[in-house]
Amino acid sequence: MESRVINVDLARVWEQPTGKGFIRTMGWGDYVTWVADADDHVVIRTHRFVEQPDRSLKAEQVDGYIKVPRGLRPSDITKPRSDNRVLKVNFVDVAQGDATVIETPDGQVMLIDGGQNQLLARYLAGRYRDTAETPLEVACIVVTHGDGDHFSGLVEIQKSETHHEPGKRLRIHPQRVYHSGLVKRPSTKDGHSVGETQLLGPTVAGPQGPVIVDLCDDLRSMDPAELNAPFRAWQAALARYSERGTIDVRRIERGDNSAFSFLPDGLKMEVLGPITTTVEGQTGLPFLGTPPNGVHLDFEPLQPTGQRFPNPSASHTINGHSVVLRMTYGGWRFMFAGDLNQEAELELVRDPAQLRAEVLKVPHHGSADFSIDFLKAVSPVVSVVSSGDESIAQEYIHPRASLVGALGRCSRIDTPLILVTELVAFFQVEGYVQPEHHKEGAGGLVEDAAARDRFFAFSRAAFGLVKVRTDGKRLLVYTDSGNVKLKEAYAYTMGCNGTPIPTDVVQA
Repeated sequence: MESRVINVDLARVWEQPTGKGFIRTMGWGDYVTWVADADDHVVIRTHRFVEQPDRSLKAEQVDGYIKVPRGLRPSDITKPRSDNRVLKVNFVDVAQGDATVIETPDGQVMLIDGGQNQLLARYLAGRYRDTAETPLEVACIVVTHGDGDHFSGLVEIQKSETHHEPGKRLRIHPQRVYHSGLVKRPSTKDGHSVGETQLLGPTVAGPQGPVIVDLCDDLRSMDPAELNAPFRAWQAALARYSERGTIDVRRIERGDNSAFSFLPDGLKMEVLGPITTTVEGQTGLPFLGTPPNGVHLDFEPLQPTGQRFPNPSASHTINGHSVVLRMTYGGWRFMFAGDLNQEAELELVRDPAQLRAEVLKVPHHGSADFSIDFLKAVSPVVSVVSSGDESIAQEYIHPRASLVGALGRCSRIDTPLILVTELVAFFQVEGYVQPEHHKEGAGGLVEDAAARDRFFAFSRAAFGLVKVRTDGKRLLVYTDSGNVKLKEAYAYTMGCNGTPIPTDVVQA
């Protein structure tokens, strides 16, 4: 047996060589354990998920068979892992939040954000198994900014190590953790509410308003009393991860491209934000203001003479100063835009050439607080919105209809893809249920709790995972569905004029 990668866009895996007993669909660049090639099929070692009496799924190792389509040879279906050239980018459904998993052609794993719940931990535990003895080495975690829906899920990964179900445990060692430098403080101090402009630390007066100058470099060195609850939890998780080895924890800003020198040749990462300023010899990030209410308006790029939006806002400031990354591989560029808002985007569009990208992780879950000039500068072909409905308290009407319409209008092709994680998920009707109710007790053990009343239930049969693959020449985008045999899939090549051209999806 040999470790290889899938070398066609989509490959169906069956229990029998004749194509009976469907197991799963694998995608271009996925790792497989190759067993043998036959005349009309390829044998691999894989997993199937068997439903347990409690409706949970358990992975079971089996041999699987991939039929060879007409016109291809068995040797076309897989290739040696050492020859892999495929970059894999998965936008993970974490409900209302952001989480992206990048796997480089040489096998390095990067995380950009982590959501706020256990969903990323569960996804990673299913994808990277057997970490009990040897933790998964994560080359880099990027926390775009300090909102819980972007990093509290990273704490859940650490908590998963003691989960009572072995299949939901994941042990990792992050080698690098990069962040924006803004840290949320407690909202009260000495029994009094903290002022809006002090929630992110000490400020000095700048020419256009307050500037935050107490930027954090390594969160582990801060006094826990100076952190709000989610940051204290993340600080504690980092301390535990540090026991496994050295972690380079630091703040990054525009131009810190050398922070990603660990990436393989041919893969480039540019840091476009946050954009710092200097006041009284100190490096800082200016407070951003509150956008106007009502009908969406757009403005010219910000001028040096003054701040465009008044009324300093801590929430708009921490969002607008997200870490912004542009990753380039061959002819394809990916823009990871955190929770950018209109004011921050107006700053970025002063240099629109740096923003061009084929794949856009849409800022702020599809908020209405956006700049049309920013979207025009990016001119995306594939846009991915990460959003979800969890509770009334976290309902923001994301994505906004105006934003979705603007994405389509600003694309460089007539039929762009706009994918929303909550919309490509699949919910099936269960009907009325009378469930037991449990809670997690000491040591991760499950304890009975008061039963819930009977209610009409839906279950999530497929998560809204958006998968993008490229070897620098072709680009493949696909999602799952409630019918495990169906995938929504699109493929492109890059035209000589920089306009992507749709092509057929290669299936086995």
